[in-house]
This record gives sequence, C-alpha cells and structure tokens, in this order.
Amino acid sequence: MRFFLVLIAVSAGLMAQSFPPHVAMDALLDIRFFPQQGGFMMATSVPVLFPPPGETKARLLIKKAGGGAAVVTKAMIVEPWPPHAAFGNLKPADGQVGFGPITAGDYVMSVEINGKEISAYPFSLKAEQGGDPFNPKNSLVRTGPWSKAAFLIGPVEDNGASVEVGIWLSTRELPEYVPRKQVPYTLHLMTGGKQMGLVEGMVSDDDWTLFKPEVRQGHGGGPVKWKVLIGTPGAYTLEYRAAGKTIRTYKFQVAGGKVSRIAQNEVGYAGTDALPPQSLIADRRREEFWLAPIQ
Repeated sequence: MRFFLVLIAVSAGLMAQSFPPHVAMDALLDIRFFPQQGGFMMATSVPVLFPPPGETKARLLIKKAGGGAAVVTKAMIVEPWPPHAAFGNLKPADGQVGFGPITAGDYVMSVEINGKEISAYPFSLKAEQGGDPFNPKNSLVRTGPWSKAAFLIGPVEDNGASVEVGIWLSTRELPEYVPRKQVPYTLHLMTGGKQMGLVEGMVSDDDWTLFKPEVRQGHGGGPVKWKVLIGTPGAYTLEYRAAGKTIRTYKFQVAGGKVSRIAQNEVGYAGTDALPPQSLIADRRREEFWLAPIQ
C-alpha cells in the first residue's frame, strides 16, 4: 500500500478560477482489494481535489456496470485539509475502513459528493479456482484501467533526484502465463532510437501491484537524473518487456525543460478520470507525468 496526498501547485491565476471537486482515479486504486474474500479496505484517507468548503457528506458506491444497482453504498465524509483549501480527505463516516464483499462481475466504483458523481472507474472481477486439488482456493481476479497506466515521477524542484516510473504489473497479462511463477521484466527508456535508462525487476501473479522503480543508466549503472531527462529534448518511449516480448509501450515529449502532459494530467482538469499532476510522498512533493499508451 502506498499513502499519498495529492498536491497541485496552483498559481494566483488558477486560484481565481472555480474547479469542480474530483478524486483522482489512481487514489481510488489505492483502496486495497482482497482477492480471496472479494472485499476492500480503505487503509488511508483518499485525497479529494477542490472539495466544497467545510466538512461535506459523500458516498462511495460500487455499482453493476451499465447503470445497474449499487451493490455497495458506503457513507463518507470529506474533511478539509487546512491550510490548503484546494484539498480534502475522503474518509468513512463511521470509521469502519472495510466494505464489501462483492462477487464476480462487471462494476463501476464511484464517489458522490452532495449527490453528484465526481469520479468513477470501471473494473471487472472473474472467479478463479486454485490448482491444488487437495486444498482448492477460490479467488477473484481484477482487471481494469490500471493495466495500461504508467507515469514518470520527478522532483518539483531540481534537487538531484532520479527518474522513477510508476506502473501496475501482473504476470497475468503476459503470453504463456503460468500461475504462481515469477517472471523477470525490464522497462526501457528510449529516445532517438537509443536507450537512456533501464529498469530490471520481477513480476508475480498477485493482484495488480504498483511498482515505483528508479531508472538506471543500464545494467549495473547509476541512476538517470531528472535534470538529464529534462535537459535532453525530443520524443521518448517507455517500453515494458517480459517473456521475450514488448508488452506495453508509452510515449511522451520533452521540450523547454519540461515533460509533456496528457489532458487528464493537466492542472484543473475536471473530468471523472483526472490524474494527479503532483503527489506528496514521505512529506516531499513529487511531480507525476502520466503517459499515453501506444495502442
């Protein structure tokens, strides 16, 4: 589990504008899921961007996809986060952090404030029986938008920080998937047909796991510094490779000392699929640049 509070550097001009409240999709993805039971646990509060003033009533809902009825309705409150009026925390109203369980099917998890849906993401659960005939265990396998998500993590100010990548991985998406088998993977940061950075690691078939590895100059090499990345303009790709194949590819641009942002990642984006431009990890603000996958 990771814990973060979303922060946005808001200029004086932006403060004069009014943005509708929303919850970033990846913040909802931080709500822990238990595959064996089909239940959820909100171990930490979920950040809300541009909440209404004062403490506000809210609801977290899990509905059947296609406009179906709610199978989970959880009363919530949105607490202000002084002294930053642009931020709040979504918390269970009764203090009970668990909710569910739910069964196999297609769903939408959403958040409502004052009766209006402000954020939502779809997901599916598929029942799967374990392979041990003497102790069969059923579990629910999740699929959803995180299976294509990735973002770069960098410093708000140049402090010598390294480039990091945020990406959700599971061996279930790999060709010739084998249950309970770990598979080595690599991430390749490429520009101009050349490799700038490399990540090496292992991925398992547990519920989708968020990895946040540091990008290095090559096998055994030192970290790629953020100032080197933004100081090298051009078109970039990030390739996720495993099982002898390229599984996913992402693209972005560096120009004028800045990394490009997709629309949902822009400050002030008000759609239900908003993604945070910044986060606070271990009391340090970090930039998050969400990447567009190549279809």
